[in-house]
Amino acid sequence: MDKLIILIADDEKPARNKLKGFISQMDCNADIIEAGDGIEAFEMINNSKPDLLFLDIQMPGMSGLEIIQNLRMGQMPVIVFVTAFDQYAVKAFEHNACDYLLKPFDIDRFNKAFQRAVSKLKSVSENNENIIKLLSELKKGKQFAERFLVNSNGKYFFVPAEEIMYVSAEEKYVALHTEKSKHLMRDTLSAFEEKLNPKKFVRIHRSYIVNTNFIQEIKPWFHGDYVILLRDGMKLNLSRRYKENLFAEYKV
Repeated sequence: MDKLIILIADDEKPARNKLKGFISQMDCNADIIEAGDGIEAFEMINNSKPDLLFLDIQMPGMSGLEIIQNLRMGQMPVIVFVTAFDQYAVKAFEHNACDYLLKPFDIDRFNKAFQRAVSKLKSVSENNENIIKLLSELKKGKQFAERFLVNSNGKYFFVPAEEIMYVSAEEKYVALHTEKSKHLMRDTLSAFEEKLNPKKFVRIHRSYIVNTNFIQEIKPWFHGDYVILLRDGMKLNLSRRYKENLFAEYKV
């Protein structure tokens, strides 16, 4: 096996040391890097592109679930979740074949999770499919993404979902439009749509998702299309293909 890059993301140093010690006992050739909070972990995933990630769910800055919500599938390493979550979450991990370590864990439990994770390195598509299923399962018991991490001039900060007026597709990116600013994220519109609460955000066009809280008026246009007027005066096309997404929700 080629040399692995393993990222340990946990805000507690003793917990990181424990994982490093267990990894050293495994039969593998690895470079180990560490992150002490969620934002640092997110940056390291983007910059170092680890093969394997031991991800604590509860961290300052960004939670483990927020990290994977903000990652594209192409960026996703094989993940072993490290958690003190309740049994509902653990059941979700098991059901979707995602590896996890429930704190506290011993070397035997670690070894099983590690071997399963290494075997998944050979199948990226299977790993991504399991992560997607996990997010879907966890969303049954929790909110959709409430904020998104964006990068502006080398600095990271959060954009609350409630401040997003609409999202547009721009080549290989999506643009988050607020009343004051615009932020690009490398993602597809369809993948980004899955992260949004469908009771607030509605797909209205192949290139647009709108926050219904910012809609001021909907005007008929040509050939069954409509124009949506937002509170700031911005106009967006509502195509025939997607109009039922909006009208059915509000029983128009």
